[in-house]
Amino acid sequence: MKTFLSFTSWYFVRDLFLHTPLWVRLWVLVLMAVMFFAPLFFLQHSTAKWMVAAFLLGGMIMGWMHMKMGITKAMGVAHIPWLLPMALIYADLFSGSSAGNYFTWLIAACAIGTICLIIDALDIISFLRGNRAQSAPPAP
Repeated sequence: MKTFLSFTSWYFVRDLFLHTPLWVRLWVLVLMAVMFFAPLFFLQHSTAKWMVAAFLLGGMIMGWMHMKMGITKAMGVAHIPWLLPMALIYADLFSGSSAGNYFTWLIAACAIGTICLIIDALDIISFLRGNRAQSAPPAP
């Protein structure tokens, strides 16, 4: 029986931590800390709100993809919703009007988000070239 969409993200995280190498798990923890938990402290800024929303949407997409195909390199497409908040992060960072902890988060999000999107692009290219290997089977 397939699960409700709201639970598929939890299955994805479970399988991610059961079936992937340690470095992937650590990277995911860094992504969650910088791109989801940290912006919760800056919700007075629309950029942080957009990042939280994009992170949640991406998580739902990953959960759905995991339910359909397991964990594969195609999962990078779930970060497409990050493109708008990443543009806003760059705009806020280079506007010169940000300061303090918010500025620190912008720097971290800029670095981590950019690295993530580059890895995603490489993974999607690998998938399109035929690397269909599953790190984990589809969710129940």
